[in-house]
Amino acid sequence: MSEQPGATVAHLPVAYADTSADQLGFSLDAPLQEPLAREDGEIDGITVSVRLLGASHQVVVDDGAQRICETVACLPDVSSALPETFQQSGYLFSSRIERATDDQMAALVEQLGVRVTEQMASGNPSVMGVFPGDPHAVTAIVSESTAEQISWHTWHTYPQAGDVVITTSVIHRGAMRA
Repeated sequence: MSEQPGATVAHLPVAYADTSADQLGFSLDAPLQEPLAREDGEIDGITVSVRLLGASHQVVVDDGAQRICETVACLPDVSSALPETFQQSGYLFSSRIERATDDQMAALVEQLGVRVTEQMASGNPSVMGVFPGDPHAVTAIVSESTAEQISWHTWHTYPQAGDVVITTSVIHRGAMRA
């Protein structure tokens, strides 16, 4: 992470650019953004970079022959609405918005901190950032892998609205090698 390498939570230096779930867009070809925090790792020869932006997240997966750059953000280059589902050549994406009370949001943020710590300890790049002004305004990315796939899950919390955007992405390893 940019603030404290190896730390499980980054206290991000800027307010988030997206202030509601409906401002998020989706792209697989947006340019790389300068992250506020990031964790990079290698999973069986495939580079995985999870990046927090002031405008949400980017995940870059690169096997040397093919690169996927998923961007879920509120940026000028990301003009497609956030889809509920998207599928392309062994890559699957899904998103949903859940409502959360203040207590549920607090419990979720606590659980995310634990999950990020556990996944980092197991060698899977994961990161969580807290935006200034509210300890429950977070973005978290947790990556996982199996012999068949690499996946990541993200949570974007909007405590002022009581919304949580949850995304799940899966790349089947055969698709990366094809």
